[in-house]
Amino acid sequence: IGDLFRVEVGATPSRKQSSFWNGDIFWVSSGEVKFNRIFVTEESITEDGLQHTSTNVHPIGTVLLAMIGEGKTRGRASILKVPAAHNQNTAAILVRTQLSSEYLYYYLQYNYQNTRRVGSGNNQKALSKERVRMLPFPYTVKEEQDLIVLEIESRLSVCDKLEQLVDENL
Repeated sequence: IGDLFRVEVGATPSRKQSSFWNGDIFWVSSGEVKFNRIFVTEESITEDGLQHTSTNVHPIGTVLLAMIGEGKTRGRASILKVPAAHNQNTAAILVRTQLSSEYLYYYLQYNYQNTRRVGSGNNQKALSKERVRMLPFPYTVKEEQDLIVLEIESRLSVCDKLEQLVDENL
């Protein structure tokens, strides 16, 4: 991943400083990264909070990867659908124009169990920025990435329709 994408780790502004919180900047915690698309966040920070921490606001299309968690959290991915900053327990994988955010997202979803195994540590296994950079990624040209995403989404659409039909019949 590190050969194709820029990887950044976020940070949390001091919770002791109330002027850092409840602002206009979306801020993602690792618990919100759960194989989803993020349109809104549970918390937000102010410009002051952003300036006093090492996190950055990332653009729409950035893929976030949860790096810590013994439960289901570590290894989960999300795609930002709004510009947002994030905490230190997540890695932002910034996607360039010749690559597809959706393709990366679906690959991380597919590779979830393997990604979880890469974590290290004694008390609580965790990924690090370097371990995220070292994750394998099946590169192919953008056109093929887009075709793969279309096929996946087409099949997921069929599954969604079947689930809706079952729910209606129940």
